[in-house]
Amino acid sequence: MKILLLPLFRFPTGHTKAAEAIEDAILRVYPTATIDMVDLLSYTNPVLEKGVGSFYIKWIQSSPKTYQFMYGKLVNRKSTKEKNDELPVISKVFQKKMKQLVTKHAPDIIICTHAFPSSILGILKREGHFSNIPVINAYTDFFMNDVWAKQTSEFHFVPHQEAKQKLITSYHHPADNIFVTGIPVHAGITKTKATPSQQNILLAGGNIGFLDVDDLIELTNRMPNTTFTVLCGNNKKLFAKVDGANNQRLIAQGYITERAEMNALYENTSAIVTKPGGVTMAEVMRKRIPIFIDHFLPGPEEENFHYLNARGIVRKLNEQSLDELTDQTIIATMAHNITNYEQEIDFTLEQALSAVFESIAIHE
Repeated sequence: MKILLLPLFRFPTGHTKAAEAIEDAILRVYPTATIDMVDLLSYTNPVLEKGVGSFYIKWIQSSPKTYQFMYGKLVNRKSTKEKNDELPVISKVFQKKMKQLVTKHAPDIIICTHAFPSSILGILKREGHFSNIPVINAYTDFFMNDVWAKQTSEFHFVPHQEAKQKLITSYHHPADNIFVTGIPVHAGITKTKATPSQQNILLAGGNIGFLDVDDLIELTNRMPNTTFTVLCGNNKKLFAKVDGANNQRLIAQGYITERAEMNALYENTSAIVTKPGGVTMAEVMRKRIPIFIDHFLPGPEEENFHYLNARGIVRKLNEQSLDELTDQTIIATMAHNITNYEQEIDFTLEQALSAVFESIAIHE
């Protein structure tokens, strides 16, 4: 069995983490499967991939309002019109490269964890290409933007029941082809509920702009029974500042490469302050950890926040009342709402993949 897995970008993103989770699940079901994971941008042109990634980061940081406007106009128009699941202006270069890529690998099935390759495949399928190769859309946010080829992709791994219903009613897909898996999470992040031995708040390093190190030290004084772990990633300056505070209840955590280490950290976490990236939210929700959002970027993070906040799964952090991070009434309510969401998931990744492979008669 040959499978082509299509995230976007080579640097770590939620889309690549979801692709890795799916790859792991495939090998659990079919250990001898041949899996090729390819980024269409770098396959088209390695320089282009770096340029697009750099431009995106600079744009969203320097002018979030214009990014939000263009995202709403081009990516998330919230329409169900025919052919609305492709970018209004798309380069023929990517269609040509996608043809070459699929022809070269000759897969039995294609799995997309990003809307862009899904959209390119949708265009090609409408033109009659690759009609014999099924495509799975594995959605990595809590909404389905308009770039995803929802009409032409045969199978869908969706984040929740509302998404399944939308694909049935608006796109007329059979229910048997839609699997509520939640956003794909690697099996290394286990379903064991976090059981911290004490109050330990996890702070994502990029999301504590409202606090400098002196504020964090003051916070440990205000909340003497709570430890704060700051995820610094590759930010060496932040790590040095936090570590240099010499405070036993203020811990600097560098970049984590092993999922087992991240899983262990989650299991000792009583609450997290972070941004609402789709895969991060799915990981934390799997551990039943209460989630507080300091801020979010326009686009996917904003859409994720609105969905999760409406369900009482995340809470906007009140910077004037940080004691809510350990408020047991708030914590219990959020944990209950997370549990309700998790109970709506019908399939594990392994179960969904097995069902798809069996339905199209793919065997080892």
